[in-house]
Amino acid sequence: MADPVPHQSFMPPPREGVSRGLLDRGGVSNLPGVKAALPVPGRVGGPAVPAGVPMGVLSCVKHLMFAFNVLVFAGGTCLAGAGVWVAVDPAGFQDIVAAKPVLSAGAYLLLAVGIALALLGFLGCCGALRRSRPLLLAFFILVSLVFLTQLVGAGLFLVHWKQIQPEQFLSELRRNYRGDEGAEVFSTAWNTLMVTFSCCGVLGPEDFGNGSRFQELHPGTPWPRACCARDGLLQAGELLGWEQCRERSPGYIHEQGCFSAFGRTLQKYVSLPGTCSLAVLGIEIFAMFFAFCLYYNFD
Repeated sequence: MADPVPHQSFMPPPREGVSRGLLDRGGVSNLPGVKAALPVPGRVGGPAVPAGVPMGVLSCVKHLMFAFNVLVFAGGTCLAGAGVWVAVDPAGFQDIVAAKPVLSAGAYLLLAVGIALALLGFLGCCGALRRSRPLLLAFFILVSLVFLTQLVGAGLFLVHWKQIQPEQFLSELRRNYRGDEGAEVFSTAWNTLMVTFSCCGVLGPEDFGNGSRFQELHPGTPWPRACCARDGLLQAGELLGWEQCRERSPGYIHEQGCFSAFGRTLQKYVSLPGTCSLAVLGIEIFAMFFAFCLYYNFD
């Protein structure tokens, strides 16, 4: 007698509508081993990128971000080095400004700005190369703080710059200026300033009168030769006439003080620092934009 055929359970194949329903509801993608095999939109052998963002654009932004931050890091390192150089006072550098606390504050400010820029450049470079969202976020926050600080500083400067009084410089000049032959840096710097801007003292030739250090060292000389007009450029030019200058003959002496002369020159060329400031602010805006784009598109 033949063996009976074992009973086999038979299940009809799923209907097309059922399979399509599972796909529409994501049921198949939720099955074990199937989800990993499905393609992810925007993934081409690397991290997922939102659909619609070309990989070439992201690569270009990343390289621009890296190049920009290399320049920022180099500039910050140079500024920090200059700040250290001024702070350690090589060869009497602090004598350029007689008020040493002012120079020391400027040196430490320069050092702080340099370190901050170097840190920004380092964060930007590492964030772009390592595709690190925390580093990019830190870079974005720091650049935003620098941007806001610059805006506040520019506003304060525009409000208070007229409050700078020439008397602050006049007292230092009368106390420390030694004359044309002064070998220290303070006197040399003032001689160069007066010849370059065709000016005399802070307010005028009277700044070198009685009670000044210049009069103590050169009695009978009303003002230094740096106040006299020349027939050439800078120190290379010959004096038009020292005796006429001593007598304050018109055309032989610079009657204008250096404070007003420097202020007029600054107003004349104010467009240059203004353009530079706007360029820096524009670069910072682009840096924040690039950091935001990379942060949004990196995993």
